[in-house]
Amino acid sequence: MRVTVLGAGYMGSAMAEVCAMRGHDVRLWGTWLDDALVEAVEQRKDHPRLKKTLDARVKPLRSEKLAEALEGAELVVHGVSSDGLVPVLTKAAAHLPDVPILSVTKGFLPGRSGKMERVDVIASEIAGRPLRYVHAAGPAKAIEVARRVLTWMHFASADVANARACAEAVGGDHLRVTVSDDIAGAEISSAMKNAYATGLGLWDGLVGADCHNARAACFQQAVVEMVKLVAAGGGRMESAYGPAGVGDLHVTAAAGGEGQARQDGRRRDARDRGAHRGLPGDRVRVALGEGARGRRFAVPGRAPPDRLGGRRGRAHARAARAHDLSPRSRGSSS
Repeated sequence: MRVTVLGAGYMGSAMAEVCAMRGHDVRLWGTWLDDALVEAVEQRKDHPRLKKTLDARVKPLRSEKLAEALEGAELVVHGVSSDGLVPVLTKAAAHLPDVPILSVTKGFLPGRSGKMERVDVIASEIAGRPLRYVHAAGPAKAIEVARRVLTWMHFASADVANARACAEAVGGDHLRVTVSDDIAGAEISSAMKNAYATGLGLWDGLVGADCHNARAACFQQAVVEMVKLVAAGGGRMESAYGPAGVGDLHVTAAAGGEGQARQDGRRRDARDRGAHRGLPGDRVRVALGEGARGRRFAVPGRAPPDRLGGRRGRAHARAARAHDLSPRSRGSSS
């Protein structure tokens, strides 16, 4: 199978390595910001971020060779950050084949609706047609994926057949993959766990290494809120409780020094790119049905999570009341 990976950074290169392990014909295309990374792969040196030499079957291509990279691709892996998604897919749209697009990109972006939207929605808007988009979620640190450490990833797509096709192409050996059709739940969990992991990391700066109690309390609250946000965004609560939510939150929050180093690297990359498009927290909360101070907003076509009917709604309400640590919940009785 011919696989094209867009983005030669951490996760794009790690996924290229995995695809090569599976015996695929892999093309690793680097953006205009990836020249130093691509050059290292060209010269058979260690990848500057993964700290290892990539499989010889990975063919590196520079940014001006985007059309060549996508020609004949049977699977496309999108490994570009959310900041780079719009410019990269704008350039790639005319060359994208009708094949599954496995994306490790996480976050929300402003859409034509005027709201912050999931990445799969933005990708289809840019391409001008529905894409066979598959979101790759789960606790998967790029360095460990590339070094064959046991990893559980979760692929979600509106059409689960596309998720299964991606799982068959890249799964196996050390990379175990589960699939679902809950792309909303998986994407929202993936995006929000980054925000919550940052919040957990604040305790390290405020208290130091011995703040396990506080981190555990905030971890639990993060799970409660993530479930609510997933439900408000049209996803299923089990996605938040699974590898896309709790699993990925754990590995991101526990990353320690390496996680901080990656955050520092991202900040340097943002400075190099110039204007950095941040995501104001209040806009994200409003888009997903939660006000800046916890007030609920109606999401068109979606009931607030505490108003969901039937068994699912009752189960969600009981779980939220039992575990919510917010001041409002602490002061109320069930």
